[in-house]
Amino acid sequence: MPTPSEAPDEVEPRTGTQSIERAVQVLRELASRGRLGWGLWDLAARCGLSRATTHRILGALVRARLAVQRATDRHYLPGPLIFELSLSMPAYAEFQAACRAPLARLSKRFGAQSILYLRSGSDWVCAAFSGPSVYVGGGLEVGTRRPLVSTAGGVAILIALPLRERRLIIDQNFRQIERLGDAAVKKLEKLIRRSEGLGYAFNQSETNPGVHSFGVALREHGPGGPVYGSIAVSGHAEDFPVTRATEVIAAMQEEAARIEREATRIFGN
Repeated sequence: MPTPSEAPDEVEPRTGTQSIERAVQVLRELASRGRLGWGLWDLAARCGLSRATTHRILGALVRARLAVQRATDRHYLPGPLIFELSLSMPAYAEFQAACRAPLARLSKRFGAQSILYLRSGSDWVCAAFSGPSVYVGGGLEVGTRRPLVSTAGGVAILIALPLRERRLIIDQNFRQIERLGDAAVKKLEKLIRRSEGLGYAFNQSETNPGVHSFGVALREHGPGGPVYGSIAVSGHAEDFPVTRATEVIAAMQEEAARIEREATRIFGN
């Protein structure tokens, strides 16, 4: 895989690039709710920008076909140019396809949902999955984007990062999700501490009652290389007790090694 994106973004935009960075910020938020879209007021609040600035950026993105506005509810969504540009990067589609068999094997073996996460700065992006969701109210979609601290897959990426970078991202993520309240933050802190001690991510119903999830990192060139993503499996707690951790992690590490070899073959770095 190409070198993973740096994290986190600078708090203060560099001189001369503020408009570009704000437009990228808006695009990221549009991608985080690909089907639902964003209303202008909510998107402005989410990005910490004024309504006028957000409206101006959205106007430019719509003209460039990087965003569209849905007629039925006036929500803004990602535009067709994003897909068209992605066609110039076929290696990523090949890598995504190569991950389907490893994910399917994990899903079949454990009767769980298996997920491929890619790191995007201080977020994760769902790149592929196999098996039915165990989450109440529906599961992930390809393209779903959330802070790294929010799932076992994201935490698996986090704990594989250098300590200073990890702490910066955790602080940034917690600011992003502070609206969820102190109780939710404390649960995520517990998930991170446990995972740091184990060396792999183990979400013991911290984010979804009755659901356990395991996550292991994906690295360039295998052990010791830069982390660029993770794989995770999520299942009902009774099917994934702590006593199965050794079995589950061994199977996941085996499939992770296959994915890492495929990444090296496809990207050649």
